[in-house]
Amino acid sequence: MKSIKNGTMLVLSLLLLWGCGGNNGKQNEIIRKVKIEPVQQSDSLTVKNYPGIIKGASELNLAFRVAGPIQKILVKEGDYVKQGQLVARMDTRDYEVQLQVAQAQHDQVEAEAGRVIELYARNSVNENDYDKAVSGLKMVGAKLKNAKDQMNDTQLHAPVSGYIQKVNFLENELIDAGMPVISMIDVGYYQVEVDIPVSLYIERDAIISFSGVQPTVSDEAFALQLLSYSKKANNNQLYKVQLRLNPASQLKLAPGMDVQVKIELRTNGGPQTCVPLTALFNDKGKTFVWVYQSNQSVQKREVVIGRLTGDGRIRISKGLQPKEQIVVAGVNNLLDNQRVEPLKAVSETNVGGLL
Repeated sequence: MKSIKNGTMLVLSLLLLWGCGGNNGKQNEIIRKVKIEPVQQSDSLTVKNYPGIIKGASELNLAFRVAGPIQKILVKEGDYVKQGQLVARMDTRDYEVQLQVAQAQHDQVEAEAGRVIELYARNSVNENDYDKAVSGLKMVGAKLKNAKDQMNDTQLHAPVSGYIQKVNFLENELIDAGMPVISMIDVGYYQVEVDIPVSLYIERDAIISFSGVQPTVSDEAFALQLLSYSKKANNNQLYKVQLRLNPASQLKLAPGMDVQVKIELRTNGGPQTCVPLTALFNDKGKTFVWVYQSNQSVQKREVVIGRLTGDGRIRISKGLQPKEQIVVAGVNNLLDNQRVEPLKAVSETNVGGLL
């Protein structure tokens, strides 16, 4: 009886050991959940971003074309003025006298020359007297015009619309002709300056568009137009690019603000594929991705990388085809031919997977 019990216990023990051993392989197999995405086709464009700064399109120095004491300054620093608006005027006493004298001389010579011209028409005076009369009339006419111009130049008008940046003199101060009285910023357009490296300067003909973003104001990009490239690099081996910004389209922007300039350019060669940077991993100096297979496993594949696209992706010039599925997260925790389970895409109406 005792031997039968011992035999029964031995059989049960062997069955239990066999059962545990038979399931061991399945229990040790780890099926990882992975995030996969299809390989996208690149449009052979590259995007580069550089810091820039907004400047007034031009700073203008306003000056009288005549000398004399300033009678009135009609603006102050920070004022907005329209094109043609009077900003300052000069004491006109000396120029009024000058104009009166020139007008009197002109009237006198005009009357005398008129008589000579009439007599010449009747053949009563010789040609020499006629030429002197005509020349004298032209001379006093030029002096009269100059006196009128100087009288008009005692008023200083804004040549463009913009903001008064600085007033350099006070009323009643005596100034010479050409001395800058007022400086102003032209707001017809703003200028954005950005420095680019030699590598991009060499490829400037491939640039197809410029745009900018000022994150503090808005995340929305605004268009920029190319004005010019500098012909010489600065001490940091950077070339300055000047871009035009229409202030009417971006009322909150002002000179002095920093902007992020986005430069888009064509790349050499035909269309390529592109993948997220997180899909890449290195092994023995080579670059690989995990390609998702139809049997729910992953296969290690070497790829040849190209340039960054500027949106967290990189071009692949060799090794992948568009629409192939690749792992884009946790790539360092996988093994070749390992079974995986793709994560389900989160619905926009079920954020967090709570429904």
